[in-house]
Amino acid sequence: MLSGMLDPLVQIQLQQPNHLKDAWDVAAHMGNVVGLIAAGIWGYFNFVKSRVYYPRMELSVSGDIHIKGAQSFLVARITLRNIGLAKVELLQRGSGYRIYYATGQLRVGGHLAWLGGKPVYRIFEHHGWIEPGESIFDEMQLHLLPANAVAAKIEARLRGPVGTKITVWTCSTVVVPD
Repeated sequence: MLSGMLDPLVQIQLQQPNHLKDAWDVAAHMGNVVGLIAAGIWGYFNFVKSRVYYPRMELSVSGDIHIKGAQSFLVARITLRNIGLAKVELLQRGSGYRIYYATGQLRVGGHLAWLGGKPVYRIFEHHGWIEPGESIFDEMQLHLLPANAVAAKIEARLRGPVGTKITVWTCSTVVVPD
């Protein structure tokens, strides 16, 4: 009954679709799809690829020399902190630390002559990997220094696989008696 009262031109205009609104709806849906795909790619590279290719480790070495009577003992402390977002596997082969000592003798150029360096002591034997944000340390041995030692040097080396390659972290420090 209402349609009979309306002008035929008005009826045609009511039946025609609004192309601008339809185009806007399609663009909005495509924007949502592109946004979801971009978020998925970002998530993949941030959480999956970064766990494989971008390990960030902080290796530090410290120590103390304790004197008991005529004997000097070195306590070496090796600390490893995973500051990245990736879980990092630790390899025992090729990892460890060495102890050197100086007796006060000088080399050409005025530098202390470092002796020792053998054997290589193992580190982090009870850790196969380190999680993101985790910090571990190794302070397992007491080393007897020669009676004429005036300083000790600790050199640490740690290996871990990064993708298809092996990455090596190194650190060293010199410790003198208090």
